[in-house]
Amino acid sequence: MKEDGRPGFESFERVCKDEPWFEAYRITSDIFVIHEPRHYEGTTLTLIIGTQVALLIDTGCGIGNLRPLVERLTDKPVLVVNTHTHLDHLGANYQFDNVAMFDHPVTRRIAEHGVSSTEYQFEILCDGLVEGPLPEHFDAHSAILQPFTVSRWLQDGDQIDIGGSQLEVLFTPGEAVDNFCLLDRYRRILCSSDIVLLGGVWSHLPGGNVHDLAKSYQRLMVHFDDFDHIMPSHGPTWLDKDLLPEMLAGVQAVLSGASKAVSCTDPWGRRFQNHKFDCFGIQIR
Repeated sequence: MKEDGRPGFESFERVCKDEPWFEAYRITSDIFVIHEPRHYEGTTLTLIIGTQVALLIDTGCGIGNLRPLVERLTDKPVLVVNTHTHLDHLGANYQFDNVAMFDHPVTRRIAEHGVSSTEYQFEILCDGLVEGPLPEHFDAHSAILQPFTVSRWLQDGDQIDIGGSQLEVLFTPGEAVDNFCLLDRYRRILCSSDIVLLGGVWSHLPGGNVHDLAKSYQRLMVHFDDFDHIMPSHGPTWLDKDLLPEMLAGVQAVLSGASKAVSCTDPWGRRFQNHKFDCFGIQIR
């Protein structure tokens, strides 16, 4: 163990320790994760460095100054890929020139118009979401999700070439209508967005659908022999791939009625039914 770190990151080397908002960890020689530990969402960004391009998966809540940190981790040109359009995955898109997103009407609307200060304040800055002081450069009162330019619209099955390897786009709705995962057969990793992780899968959100989620797990199982580790967009990273069939069994238990739920309320006041399993939860309306 390199040092004491956040749960799920203890075995990895922490780098750029002077960064005030993010925590960055080296996973392998060409993979880093960037974590937002002081936000309730705990968003985890993945940076995969190819021979030609560095692929940055998601850009977080938009509170920290992300681009300078990324430039400390790599000197390669950066391609941002957003796994879906929840605001905690898009916040720093405006800082980057090269952005790829899944081609969906919701995605196109948000890229063109951004979101208002009111919506941003509610989703990212409402009471209880942020621990400790905000960074000095960040003006919470005027913060918005700025419109941004998308340089490539992705389709299901597309390949993203970063030099030396390609990542395949796998459309996997269920938590968001435009959600997708990325399969890197060369590194044998599945970047699983918000649907395979240690924690709750929030299919109770607008656009979420537990039936779609089950189909998405079944689709990912087709590729089960193509990867060894799972890298989600929230919480601990470098998970064992055996989590995927466990989550498929969980969602099947939800749909069959074999799982019992507890009524809960999320920090934004949205009611949901929480189906709790050993290391994850399936949350439905």
